[in-house]
Amino acid sequence: MSAEPQRGAVPGNAQAYRTVLDLVRLSSVGVSDHEQTILQLLDRVKTHFELPRVAVCQIGPDRYSVEYILDDTGRFKVGDAPDLAGSWCQQVVGCQQTLMASRDPGSSPDAFPDVAACNPQVYAGACILADTRLYGTLNVSADEAVERHFNEDDRNVLETAAALVGHHLSLLRAEARFDLAVRGSNVGLWEWNLQDDSVYWSPRCFEVTGLDPADHTPRVSDFVELQHPDDREAQLKAIRQHLTDRTPYRIEHRIRHRDGHYVWVHSRGQAVWNRAGEPLRMAGSIEDVTDRKKVEEAWLRTKERHELAVRGTGVGVWDWDVRSGVVFWSEQLKRILAPDVPEPELSIEAFAARIHDEDRERVLAALQRHLAHEGEYRAEYRSCRPDGSFIWVHTRGQAVWDENGEPVRMAGSCHDITERKESEMRMAQQAEELLRTNRELEQYASVASHDLQEPLRKINSFGELLLRDYSDRLDERGRLLVDRMVDGAQRLRQLIQDLLGYSRSSNDEMKIVDVGLADLIAHVSSDFELAIAETGAVVSCENDVVLRGDELLLRQLFNNLLGNSLKYRGDTPPHVRIAATRAEGGAHWHITFRDNGIGFASRYAERVFDMFRRLHPRDAYPGTGIGLALCQRVVERHGGRIWVESEPGAGSCFHIELPLSPAEAPAAPLPGLGTGQDQQTRV
Repeated sequence: MSAEPQRGAVPGNAQAYRTVLDLVRLSSVGVSDHEQTILQLLDRVKTHFELPRVAVCQIGPDRYSVEYILDDTGRFKVGDAPDLAGSWCQQVVGCQQTLMASRDPGSSPDAFPDVAACNPQVYAGACILADTRLYGTLNVSADEAVERHFNEDDRNVLETAAALVGHHLSLLRAEARFDLAVRGSNVGLWEWNLQDDSVYWSPRCFEVTGLDPADHTPRVSDFVELQHPDDREAQLKAIRQHLTDRTPYRIEHRIRHRDGHYVWVHSRGQAVWNRAGEPLRMAGSIEDVTDRKKVEEAWLRTKERHELAVRGTGVGVWDWDVRSGVVFWSEQLKRILAPDVPEPELSIEAFAARIHDEDRERVLAALQRHLAHEGEYRAEYRSCRPDGSFIWVHTRGQAVWDENGEPVRMAGSCHDITERKESEMRMAQQAEELLRTNRELEQYASVASHDLQEPLRKINSFGELLLRDYSDRLDERGRLLVDRMVDGAQRLRQLIQDLLGYSRSSNDEMKIVDVGLADLIAHVSSDFELAIAETGAVVSCENDVVLRGDELLLRQLFNNLLGNSLKYRGDTPPHVRIAATRAEGGAHWHITFRDNGIGFASRYAERVFDMFRRLHPRDAYPGTGIGLALCQRVVERHGGRIWVESEPGAGSCFHIELPLSPAEAPAAPLPGLGTGQDQQTRV
């Protein structure tokens, strides 16, 4: 059950707008038979809320009675007088504001104990004021809980209907009082004797104008002088046409109150002519419709704000009556789809014809699926224009179905996304060019690396031969130069091998298999068997889980991490601990790789993954600075991420998140190659 006693601003909604305008129209035309108009208003409210019962209840001191009702269930009829105590109507009258509540089928007891016992299960009611006094309530209801949730649009429809019903109830009362006495009428009566230009006003006319009968004698000039300047010409024209052409005199206009403000009135009149066709006299009435006009003007302002807001966003609105085939386009939609056509054809066939041939089948299929309750309607397509050009548009809509599940109406929006689409296409082209460039660069790097290794092997071999066979003939400086040459050749060869490894990690096709973490660590540890023995290192895998990934790439990942832990060790024997847990949400493995090495400052936590970046001099710790960049690439290709926490002297802890079901990431370029940057190599 939900209850919403508070008031709020009415959001724009096409269905609500239409309902309110229908209510105002019914109220405007129903000026002769107020009883029938009230029933028509109730029927329109019942149609909007789709509930079985709508009623107007008059509130008495201790009870309330049903004055007007449309009830599909037959439970209540006009004249019924249920107990007021504990009823929803009592709640509405007590707080004097609209109350809307509904209980969902199978829901728990109501959260509002003061109304929890009220019946029916679904209810919405608003106060009715007649002659500015509380008359009773206008309410819609259902005895059984249904899936019906009220919103601010429903509240506004109900309050508008209550105001209009109250308006017609006021007129009914006025007519009843008129039958007893003119003074008691809510309608001001007037009479104009065209023979001597004398004018009569009933007391109500003086009330509407605020004039004092003791100080003001009605005269013909009042028909002009009391009119609003903007209404004066129309008012005089209506009177002349009635007197000369016998056109019915009925007009709404503003008259000036004594206080200076203007009052909206509905004027009606009828003349009497002699046998020669000359008007003798004319009598009529004025009715204060200021409250109704305020409602209409408020809705018009709301509608205008909505249209301005829609126009400001560049969104066009459409409304399709599925049964009749009639389609409405907002002015903004016409500007989007048919800017050069003064009166474009508005039909579903014309809409389909504007769709690009390559998109039409897809868009219409999406529309038919939505009408068949098989998903939402949302599409992006090309809309063709008469000159052969086209624009990209995004459209979405929502259908309304009848009780048999047949679509009766569909409304939606459409906006121009041509700039976005063109930008996406440019980006796609640039991405394709970048991928092609990366592939060429990686191919070049691979070929160049292979071609460079053979001369490097010769430099290294000949240098070693030179030291072995001619060492006694070289002085100390000569031997130093040969040592440096051999060392440089070996480092360059190692760098080339690392680059080839990185290239393979980025481009080789991944073969996803189950990989046990414990077995993986065991195999990697065997590769460092000699280093582990020499350093007294301890490598422990604290728990075994099954990872999904490329086994070769995962071995490269942990090979580099373990190699770093053994290389950057402290004074105590290295202790490496690996553990894995399910990450929050359960979609990833969270692996920690922790050591007790020398560590590094936390400000370098992101930079250590940069290509060729080193934190230590080469003569202190050998390496090419590619290892951790390769680790990051392997993890990213598995759809995961890697980061590190470290402090100097406290070791490092690498965090790795790998998805349970990895999706391979696209190949990445080789960072730092061909940029002309001279980066300081890293770990």
